[in-house]
Amino acid sequence: MTEKLYYKDAYIKECEANVLDIIEKEGNVLVVLDKTPFYPEGGGQPSDIGTIDGIKVNYVSEQGETIYHHMEKAPKNKKVKCLIDFERRFDHMQQHSGEHLISGVIFKLYGGNNKGFHLGEEYVTLDIDIDHFSEDMIKKVEDEVNEYIYANRSFDTYMVTKDEVDKVPARKRINVDEDIRIVEAKDMDCCPCCGTHVKTTSEVGIVKILKAERYKGMTRIYIKCGKRALKDFQLKHDIVTNLNKALSVDENGILDRVNKQFEEIEGLKRESSRLKSILAGIEAENIIKNAKSKLISILIEDKSFEDIQLIGSIIENNGYIVILASLEEQKILFLNNTDIDVSCGKLFKEHIKEFNGKGGGKDKRAQGTFDNKEDLTKFCQFLSMTVREKL
Repeated sequence: MTEKLYYKDAYIKECEANVLDIIEKEGNVLVVLDKTPFYPEGGGQPSDIGTIDGIKVNYVSEQGETIYHHMEKAPKNKKVKCLIDFERRFDHMQQHSGEHLISGVIFKLYGGNNKGFHLGEEYVTLDIDIDHFSEDMIKKVEDEVNEYIYANRSFDTYMVTKDEVDKVPARKRINVDEDIRIVEAKDMDCCPCCGTHVKTTSEVGIVKILKAERYKGMTRIYIKCGKRALKDFQLKHDIVTNLNKALSVDENGILDRVNKQFEEIEGLKRESSRLKSILAGIEAENIIKNAKSKLISILIEDKSFEDIQLIGSIIENNGYIVILASLEEQKILFLNNTDIDVSCGKLFKEHIKEFNGKGGGKDKRAQGTFDNKEDLTKFCQFLSMTVREKL
């Protein structure tokens, strides 16, 4: 049995402990101590990391009453010094405590139950058994949670027996056969929990709801709390500041300016597309004028594959077998709009790999890509030779 110091003091950073056991398992070293400040993974919260006698602790797990410290190698001493990564610990305390406040407010305002919780590296997710959260609901929850934070109430943790659970003002029914640990922020939230938490709500700092989306008939809510929320704000503030400078408007005018530029870009894209179609038509006409058979096979140096597709489709509609390659992008287009028995897709499937290419298609159309111009050129020559035998 390992004494769990993090339950006595969630702010503990280090301690001395005695090594009880060292287990070699599947290339890992698992160290058991008589007591530990390291929180093991559980209840949706990741484990602590840190060092034991300067040796890295990568992960901490719990089985029964024993806690295992997964290490790179075993410590040499029987009495060791444990040091946790407290910045990570406190981050987890902020996130987990903020999740409790969000869950409590959602239950209070809308009767929604937290059915799943995950504390990730970037954000926290909660799965709530409400099918849809409106923007208004999200704002009300966020506002009330942060009011709780400003009130600077205490987070209390305590153990209760199975006979006492009915007296606990929990937001969900508790069914247990043994003693259970309760975390309570008075008048805000109360539920069983094995995680580490801050002493007062003010230490959560701020809770920000990033988004809410439908998930398996429920709603998945993404949040950031405390320092994570501050860093997120700092990042987005930098983005807004740079946009202010780039667009020569204040933050209130950014959306209007961006929307206006977006409309202008869409107009330019339409005009560009129209002009490309005209140019493709002119080029296709010139190619058809110079065609000496029903096969048109050309390697083009300075055009994108998109341009080639436009040209190819116009030539194809005039009843040709078309082989066009973009040397710029090392891609090939193969079209057959004739009665000649040539399956574009079959030829690609059977032969393109011989030329180190990738691609495929159907009877009338196929396309592929190559790593170099030499292989592309050789494959074009092969296709041309194969088609000419059918003419």
